[in-house]
Parts: sequence; C-alpha cells; structure tokens
Amino acid sequence: MKPPVWRQNSAAYPHVFILQTRYRDEDRLGHVNNIAVAAYYDEARSRFTGDVVRAATAERVRIVTADSRVTYLAEVFHGADVEIRSGVLRIGSASWDIGQAMFQKGKCVGLCQTTLVQATAAGAQPLADAIRAALTRMLVTEPADA
Repeated sequence: MKPPVWRQNSAAYPHVFILQTRYRDEDRLGHVNNIAVAAYYDEARSRFTGDVVRAATAERVRIVTADSRVTYLAEVFHGADVEIRSGVLRIGSASWDIGQAMFQKGKCVGLCQTTLVQATAAGAQPLADAIRAALTRMLVTEPADA
C-alpha cells in the first residue's frame, strides 16, 4: 500500500535528526545501498525513542520492533547529509507506529513505517500513561498546505 503523498512533506513530522552519509555505504552504482538506508532510519528511530519515550519515564522500558517497512522513492547519495523526520502515526494499547521521511537536499527520498511494542519477557505490556502522553505530543499531522 502506497503511503499518502502528504507523508513526503517535512512539515508533517515533529522530530528532526540529521545524519551524515558514509562512504562505506556507497555501492558500485554510486548511491547509498538499501541496507544502509534502512540502518539510517533505525538510527533516527533510536534517537526519537530516546528523546521521546525514554525521556517520559525514569523506569527502564523494553521496546521491541514488530514490523518495519521502507518505501524507496529516490536514490540517496554519499556526500550530502540526510535529514530524517519522525513522528507517531498510531498509538495502540501496547504498541505504536512511527512514521519517518528521509530528505536529501530538500527532496523526499523515502518513507519508513515501523511498529514498536512495549514488552516484558512475558509479552506485550500496556503503555504507561506518561509514555502515551509523550507519544501523543509527537503525532504526525497532515500539513494544511498538503
């Protein structure tokens, strides 16, 4: 299923992370390979989680990835930083979806959607009120000019 076009608008996302591309991620075709692009999203998601979820509670929270899907819209090239914007698309009882958009030189080059689950060794654990409130403040919103 193709994401809505407004998801390619940087104004939709409340969290920003700038990442420097790496020469070692460049492939023979001269662009950053798809595995590295997925790792860039993962790094930005880790920062988002730390800035939002872990900052909301003093308790240690175990978060696991249940699903992650990347949509590649254009090539990413080494030599120019990427800007990864993140926000929350959905909040469930024990899980939430993070939506991300990657930009290079102002152009949206890809989208990612990941489902994260708060869990214990026994399984999913309902979200604490403080975490739910923090996630709610980071909801992705369709820009008015979309």
